[in-house]
Amino acid sequence: LLSTLARQALALGSGFNARYPHPWLVWEPGHRVSAPSANGVPVTTVVPVTSPSQPAQGDPLCFPLVAGANGTVRVGRAAESDIVVDDLTVSRDHLELCVDAEGWFVRVPPQSSATTLVRKMSLQPGETMRLVDGCAIVAGGVQLTFRAQGKLLPRVLEAAERMRQ
Repeated sequence: LLSTLARQALALGSGFNARYPHPWLVWEPGHRVSAPSANGVPVTTVVPVTSPSQPAQGDPLCFPLVAGANGTVRVGRAAESDIVVDDLTVSRDHLELCVDAEGWFVRVPPQSSATTLVRKMSLQPGETMRLVDGCAIVAGGVQLTFRAQGKLLPRVLEAAERMRQ
């Protein structure tokens, strides 16, 4: 949770980026995108508010991006995903975040039929797109934000300031 990281930022000061040197994926609360329609009828998803694996009101969930040996972080609703996004508009194996010598990129699995937008552009199965700090990734009806290495601190300090008020 961002509030936990905000406390860490206040305690660590300039040492925050040294302690948390990796890129992040941030699931911001309230940034939900309408679910796609089925046969012209809007589809809405009601997710239980008691789910602990969803952002609470005002407190985003923050996921450190640490790629495995294959350079990939799997994102989806499946329990075996590296990052589990517990929302019914997200497919079990929605997308992959991959890293190579040039940086991070999103890849939509070839077998996917899920809606994925990166920087407001639709990605089709098998397509990839490079990530830049602050870019939005829309998976189903959930908006995630990519934060490059060392770039989460301003967002964390913003949350820390709100906690002080």
